[in-house]
Amino acid sequence: MRVHVFECLVKAIEGANSYFKQKEDAIGRLGLSGLQKAVAAIRILAYGLPADAVDEYVRIGESTARKALHHFCRAIISVFGEYYLGAPNAEDVARLLKIGEQRGFPGMLGSIDCMHWEWHNCPSAYKGMFTGRGKHPSMILEAVASHDLWIWHAYFGMPGSCNDINVLQKSHVFSVYLKGQAALVSFSVNGHTYDMCYYLADGMYPNWPTFVKIVSHPVDTKAAHFAKEQEKVRKDIERTFGVLQSRWTIVRGPAYGWNREWIRDIMTACIILHYMIIEDEGKLAENTDYDNVGVPATPYQTITQERVEYVNKHHKLKNTAIHSQLQMDLIEHQWMLHGSS
Repeated sequence: MRVHVFECLVKAIEGANSYFKQKEDAIGRLGLSGLQKAVAAIRILAYGLPADAVDEYVRIGESTARKALHHFCRAIISVFGEYYLGAPNAEDVARLLKIGEQRGFPGMLGSIDCMHWEWHNCPSAYKGMFTGRGKHPSMILEAVASHDLWIWHAYFGMPGSCNDINVLQKSHVFSVYLKGQAALVSFSVNGHTYDMCYYLADGMYPNWPTFVKIVSHPVDTKAAHFAKEQEKVRKDIERTFGVLQSRWTIVRGPAYGWNREWIRDIMTACIILHYMIIEDEGKLAENTDYDNVGVPATPYQTITQERVEYVNKHHKLKNTAIHSQLQMDLIEHQWMLHGSS
C-alpha cells in the first residue's frame, strides 16, 4: 500500500470513528494518535503479528493494539464497504464481458471458488461443526474474481465442514439477479443466444447455466482443448487468493480470535484494503480520490421481492438444459478459436 493511500485511509477513519481521534487524559496529556493506532492495526494485518509485537514500534500496549485492530476493521467496513463491496454495475459488466470474449469465453464474468481460513481459537463447542477436510477448524471464504485480481463477490463465515455447494446455497452471489437488479446482457456462442452471464468453476459446482465447469474426463480432442483453456482462465481465482494472502499475512496463518464476528470483520477489511491497492495500482488510478467515499455499508442483504418473480428466476438459474447447451457451445467455440490460431 502506497503512502498517499494510507494517509487518505487514516484521514477517513479518523472522521468516521472517534476512537482514532487523539484525546487528552485527566491531567491534559495527549494520548495515542490515530496514526499510531492505524499503524499498529495495519502491521498486524499485513504481517500477521501478535498484538504484543507492535508495542516497541509504535509505543502501544497489547490490549490497546487489539482494540485498535477491532476499531480499524469496523471503520474500514463502515467507510468503504458500500463502495467496494457492491455488485458490478452495467459499465463493469460490459468491461468484464469484453475481456471474457477476448480470452475465448464470451459471457464470462470471472471465476468462483472457496478458500479455507483456519480458526486456531475455535471454542470446543464449535469444533465439530467447523472441522471439515482438515485437522483443524476453519471458516470458508467464497469469492468471485476477475483477471485483474478484483474480487467482485465475497461471502465469509461458513463452517469448514461445509463444501462449496453448501456455501453457495447460503451466499448472496446471485441475489442481484434474483432481485431483478442485474444488468441486462445478451451474448451468442455457436449460434445460440444467452441472457445470463456465467462463472468458471470446478467440478464441485452444480450444473447451472451460470457455471461453466471443467470437463473432468474429456473423450475427444475438442473437449480436451476446452478443459485446458477453462482451467487456465479459472486460475484467476487461485491467483487472487494467493495475492490476498501474501499482502495480508494475517489471513494466511491461523485466525487467533475468539469471536466469529471479529474474525469476519478482519477478513472483510482485508478484502476492502485489497480492493484499494488494486485500484491504486491500476492503469487509471493515478489520482484515486477517497474523499467522497463515506456511506455506511450493508454488505449482507436479504432477498425481498415478489414470490412469483423470484421462483421464475430461481428455476431459470438452475436450468440444467441451458447449462449443458452452453457447455457444448463453448467447447465448439474454443475449438474454432484453436483452429483459426
